[in-house]
Formats: sequence, structure tokens, C-alpha cells
Amino acid sequence: MTTEYDKLLLNFLTGGTTSLAIALGRKLGLFEVLFEISSDAHHVSPEELAQKANCKPRYVREWCACLACAGIFQVDDEEKYWLTEDQKKSLQGNALVPMFSMIPLFSDGREKLQEAFDASNPRLGMDYSDFSTFYELMAQISTNAHDKVVIPKLLPEIGHGIVEKLVAGNMKSLDVGCGIGFHVQMLAKAYPKSHFTGLDLTASAIETANKRKLDEKTENAEYIQCNAASMPENWADSFDFVTIFDACHDQTRPDLCLKEIHRVLKPGGLFAMIEIKGTSHVAKDKAANPLLSSVFYGCSMFHCLPVGSNLPDALCLGAMWGQERAQNLMKQSGFSSIDTLTPDYLSVNNVYIAKK
Repeated sequence: MTTEYDKLLLNFLTGGTTSLAIALGRKLGLFEVLFEISSDAHHVSPEELAQKANCKPRYVREWCACLACAGIFQVDDEEKYWLTEDQKKSLQGNALVPMFSMIPLFSDGREKLQEAFDASNPRLGMDYSDFSTFYELMAQISTNAHDKVVIPKLLPEIGHGIVEKLVAGNMKSLDVGCGIGFHVQMLAKAYPKSHFTGLDLTASAIETANKRKLDEKTENAEYIQCNAASMPENWADSFDFVTIFDACHDQTRPDLCLKEIHRVLKPGGLFAMIEIKGTSHVAKDKAANPLLSSVFYGCSMFHCLPVGSNLPDALCLGAMWGQERAQNLMKQSGFSSIDTLTPDYLSVNNVYIAKK
């Protein structure tokens, strides 16, 4: 007799193979071709799809069969495939879709993660360099989640006249954990009279960000490789506006990072921290959103926790540190009054707002 628990296990096994197949299809451009040539009126053979995507037909046939059986797209009796308009809309617009590509990324470091788990092994955690395409993938996730909401929705909701001040100019803004510069570039282009600095620990990320700056001709942007826990001494009271997008929990010493943010803000300056939505309690997270909470605890286990644990004095927060811990750490870092936003257009995030 098959129990409900047996069905649950099968669902997760199916989800694992399906997730890898989705990630593979995104990497090979198979979905892009399906978006372009398939429809309710035109069903596509694996051979046609393979030719357009420059792939081998036999492999594409197996890929199509896997995802059609999982319900990701449609199949007819002639074994031709297509995406409905609703499926196209979800695959192209859902902010979570790029996260499928994290599944194979996590496997890059599985042996080092096993070492970090092992109590008899001296390994504490992992480096960003252990994850081959992390910054590129995070840029995709940020684009999907933030490209159409940060400027028209989030900044006005943050308030404190921040939009008007950025438009007027002479505002100095800092993005901590900027990665390859997605948010800095977006803001620099939207507000050409203000100046935007991006800071990141990893040299390769800063190199890519500087290339984007040159390509996009954003003279009001600059990038600096630096540990957020120890910013330049002469930055004290320098910035009007500081942001950190989904990057505080990855810090080995987020407490020092937040204290540095408080130090470099001008008196009256504004800080906005966007972080994964959580309660700081597993049972409450499960009750609030069991599936999504499981996803983010899993992402944390495979990536966020290892990179945030890689020093002997690390705080080891993890992605799901949650609202309670976030507010407490901000208060300990000098921020006395903290507003927490839960905007529906950032469904997986809380936004913490504080002034110096």
C-alpha cells in the first residue's frame, strides 16, 4: 500500500530530476527556442527544437519527454511539444525560475560541503570561488526579481524623500555586496545626477562590474573590492543612502558589516536592507510557507551557510536568519528605529529601513 509519505518522497524525487532538467534547458537555450516557435497552434518535434537550439535530437527527445511528463510543458499523441501562453508567462516572469540553475551549481561544492559537515574535518565552510557561476546566476535572479520593481515601487515605498533626493542629485549611495553590479548600474542609469558606489569582497565580481560600467557608460558609478566588515577609514559619515540586497546573511561577520554601514552613513542617512523573508523560528517558517521555506533553508545549507561560516569567529547566520534576528542585529549595530516592509511585489523578501 502506497502511503501519503511514499507519495511525498516520489514527488521530491521527481522534483529533483525535473529541476536539473529545467536548469539544463535554460543553459542550452532550449526554453528560449520553445518560447519562440511553439504555441497552442504550433507543436514542435524534438528534431525541430534540436535544430534550432543546435543540440543533438536524441538528447532533446529525452529532455522533452522528462519535462512533458512532469507537466512543465505539453505533449500531443504525435510526440510534439509546446508551451501554453500561461506557461510561457510563468517561466519568463516568475522570479524563482532562475533558482533552478542553483541546483547544479550546488553540486560544484558538494565534496567540500561534506567536509564542512564532518566534525572531524577542519574545514569551516566554503569560498565564493567554490561556486563557478554564482555571481552570474545571482544577477539573473536579481534581474527577474528586481528589474521592474526597485525603481518604480520599492524606492517610493522606502520613502523619506529618497526618490526626490536621488533625482535632484548630489546624493552619495553605497551598495554593499554589489556582486557584478546589477543594482548599482540600474540606479546609476536611473539617477544620473547622483553617485553610486558598489562594494564586494570578490575580485572577479568587481572586475565584471567595472566592465559593465564601461560598456554601459555610467560615469556616476564606481566599484571597490573590499570586505564589508572593514570599509575604508575615511568613509566615515560619507553616504546619504546605503543598500544591501540579499547579501547580509552571506557575511561571515554581518554584525561588523552592519556596524560599518552605520559608521559610513551620514547623520540622518538612510539604510535599506533587503533580506530573505523568515521569522527566525523553523516551526513558524513551516507554518507560514512550508515549501518556500524548505527551498531557502536548502539554498542556505548548500551555499549561504558555508560561505558565511568560513572563519573561526563567523556568526554562521544562514539565509533564513529571519526578521527577529535581523532587527536585533541592526539595533546592536547602532540603528535605534527600524521599519520592516513586506511588499507583495517582493514575495520572498522583507525590507528593513533605518536612519542614522
